[in-house]
Amino acid sequence: MAKGKLFFLFCLVFVGGIFVNSFFNISWQIPTGLLILSLVLSLASFLSFKLDKRLLIFAVLVFAFILGTVCYQSESEKILESQLRSFNDSDSEKITLVGIINDEPDLKESSQQLRIKVESLNNIEIKGNLQVITSKYPSYRYGDKVKIQGKLKTPENFEKFNYQGYLQKERIYSMMIFPDIEVLEFEKGNPIRQILFSFKFKFDEVWQKFLSPPHLGIFEALVFGEEENIPKAWKEKLNLSGTRHLTAVSGMNITIISFLLTGILLGLGLWRQQASLISLISIWLYILMIGAPSSGLRAGLMVSLFLIIQALGKSIDGLRSLLFSAVVLLIENPLILKFDIGFQLSFLAMAGLISWQPFFKEKVFKKLPELLKLSLAATLASQVFTLPILIYNFGYISLISPLTNVLLVPIIPYLTMIGFVFGSLGIIFSFFAKILSWFLWLGTSYILLVVDLSLKIPFSHLVFESISAIFLLIVYPLLILITWKIKLMKKQNFI
Repeated sequence: MAKGKLFFLFCLVFVGGIFVNSFFNISWQIPTGLLILSLVLSLASFLSFKLDKRLLIFAVLVFAFILGTVCYQSESEKILESQLRSFNDSDSEKITLVGIINDEPDLKESSQQLRIKVESLNNIEIKGNLQVITSKYPSYRYGDKVKIQGKLKTPENFEKFNYQGYLQKERIYSMMIFPDIEVLEFEKGNPIRQILFSFKFKFDEVWQKFLSPPHLGIFEALVFGEEENIPKAWKEKLNLSGTRHLTAVSGMNITIISFLLTGILLGLGLWRQQASLISLISIWLYILMIGAPSSGLRAGLMVSLFLIIQALGKSIDGLRSLLFSAVVLLIENPLILKFDIGFQLSFLAMAGLISWQPFFKEKVFKKLPELLKLSLAATLASQVFTLPILIYNFGYISLISPLTNVLLVPIIPYLTMIGFVFGSLGIIFSFFAKILSWFLWLGTSYILLVVDLSLKIPFSHLVFESISAIFLLIVYPLLILITWKIKLMKKQNFI
């Protein structure tokens, strides 16, 4: 077996080890026993001068599975070892914590959520992360050093949402609900992040002068993933039309933007290395300007690793590059495989773009102009593998989702880019910002119109109380089989 193919299988089995342990409690003794058995058989065959390479390959793959198991279980043990978690659900008096707000406050309709990096508990030094839910006012900012008095509790799951797992992937195992908060000091966070958040705040001020809800809410959601100014009725419409994912700074959006930008630059005649470098710089400027959220950082890292590998080795298969990128992220935090829908969407979107974009571009849209062909091909390709996971997570099957996404996704990158130019110019020249705001108003009006009209189509969507994981177990093997058949038709090796 070729080394490249063996490495691909090693990475695939490593991810498989994390996947299996995410849903089943697999004892490390079982794969270890298989590893020892395969090594013993390999040694026996070697001593008999008939070395069976298949046994060695089996041993290597079992070792990869063990690494995945150990990686997941070591991350799970951090939950039990958390110092802060040991005070959860105590019947004692309120405790006093001192810490720093470690991320931008997440504003909701009537509350705000703060992520605190804890420094001490009852004047005793202790480390940990804390989720705080408090009233919307007074407002707090990243870097505020605060004293919090309240009771720690273990996060609870909602009816259709694993909130505990969502926080665990961020290494948060404790929370407080409406505690007493006192600000002790200001600007104690990372100086670079403080500058980024300050810049973002100025951006907010600019477009709030020229846009109003629901246009303002849609645009803020597209750029920053913030849905505070989207009316509740429009959130429901976005759900039913299968376009809610567009209003989030998800890995899927970042992935599509990077692929479209790279394709446009290649179409303009740039070399792949040049196109990849410009795409890398642009994507990271975007991520930094929106405050470097964890979902954006993970998606950015995955896209960056993929672009770097592709730029350095033109002969390296795209799926291998993508899998290696995912392995790097999973080594750092294996919990994201199960609990981070942003990671799932970014990985699946890239897999779809790598596997299906050439098919749509060369077969389906081959007679269209290059730029339109590129946008439509990227849009549909990214939907192939992401649509089932979106249906599973949100409980909606939008029968017109492919159509609405084809109509909307191609304009999202351009609206985003115009938005940053709009915000940048608006800080200095309000006149130019006002002119650009007309284009933004037209763009967001188009989004609202498409969503509204799509829901007037009879039987445009189906709503389910719950969708079983069996749905994914049926759909994804079928999609993989179809993808493999298409690759065979092009006489390409799928692996």
